[in-house]
Amino acid sequence: MSNLKDLSEYAGEAARLTGGRRAVGNYIRTDEEEPGLRSYIFESTVRGYVGWYWSVTIYQPEGQEPTISEVVMMPGDGALIAPKWVPWSERLADYKALQAELEAQAAAEAAEAAEALSEEEVEADEIDEELELVDAPEEETIEQAEEVLLASTEFDVEEEPEEETNEASSKPPRFFSWKNRRKNKKSN
Repeated sequence: MSNLKDLSEYAGEAARLTGGRRAVGNYIRTDEEEPGLRSYIFESTVRGYVGWYWSVTIYQPEGQEPTISEVVMMPGDGALIAPKWVPWSERLADYKALQAELEAQAAAEAAEAAEALSEEEVEADEIDEELELVDAPEEETIEQAEEVLLASTEFDVEEEPEEETNEASSKPPRFFSWKNRRKNKKSN
């Protein structure tokens, strides 16, 4: 089995055993990495792995049978891959810097709000100075003040036609009669 064509078929079969018959596409090329060590490259037909390929590395020393070293999927030029790994210490430093920035921004907003509130208080004090306060007689209670207020207020009351008021008062709603019947049964 020293023929390159035989070895490419052998590598293709190894890739199909690993990834499945439908996952491995056509043979692309052979890369000779060292004497006796070759990688056979095949297309990948796995969904979600567009731009990837199968690599089967075979080691065959002179005069011996070939051995499969590894079968892996490798990303190609147009493959979608994960971003480079960032150590936790760097990610934590970025997080702490962001938190410090957010705290500084919140403190600035709080200072602006306090300044705006103090300006509003100054304006309210100016308005209070313009208003004249009148003392109410001490013997007047809240109830008496409410009565005076209600007596001095005019209400617009619309009168309903007599037909509607008579019907409503003569016949109570149905659930009231049910409650009355139940109350009568208990008292008997």
